[in-house]
Amino acid sequence: MLDLAGVHGFSSVTMRLLAEHLGVTVRALYNYAEGRDEIVARAVALFVEQWPAPRPDPKRWEHSIREYGAAMRAVYRRYPRALLVSLDEQIDGLAIHEDRLAHTDAFLGMLRTVGLDLADAQVVHSDLALRVFGFVLLVDYRQDQGEPVMEHTPVPLPWLQVHPALAVPHLREAVAAAPLMTVDEAFERTMDGLIVIVRDLLATTRQLH
Repeated sequence: MLDLAGVHGFSSVTMRLLAEHLGVTVRALYNYAEGRDEIVARAVALFVEQWPAPRPDPKRWEHSIREYGAAMRAVYRRYPRALLVSLDEQIDGLAIHEDRLAHTDAFLGMLRTVGLDLADAQVVHSDLALRVFGFVLLVDYRQDQGEPVMEHTPVPLPWLQVHPALAVPHLREAVAAAPLMTVDEAFERTMDGLIVIVRDLLATTRQLH
């Protein structure tokens, strides 16, 4: 089910679609699970088991953040639409592998060790998740579907062509210059932004003390 959910989203995966995917009858599925909810729980558990472990190194915290972000991106990219499971399904805590908790704790621990207070450490952790989550869904997923994402610009070229006399030089410059970078380079820029935030938070903390 996880493979299907990664492509279509959990809400679109019915017992019938799953049976067709596996080449069995719907009735046969009930020999292995009581119903769809149990299959969803198993799929979520399988997804969470693949969650990467951070390798926290307070002395090289910038590298650790980048490395963890890249590892999360790799897992998310395998099952992009499955990332929306919290919106599509009701999941209880039993589906969450203990490693998922331990990994989060280790990452927060590194942020606390380098000098962030509890609130800032949580903000950075959430920011990392949002950046990777959004990048995979809005950039990687579309790129992997064959869409030339990096050729996208602030507005489509046809919009400018409709208004040839409009003075919007910065938009025209951006459209003419695309693409400015590869998908992987764009992801690194996304991580750059988070590193800048952490540096600023650390600098503020030091000033206060």
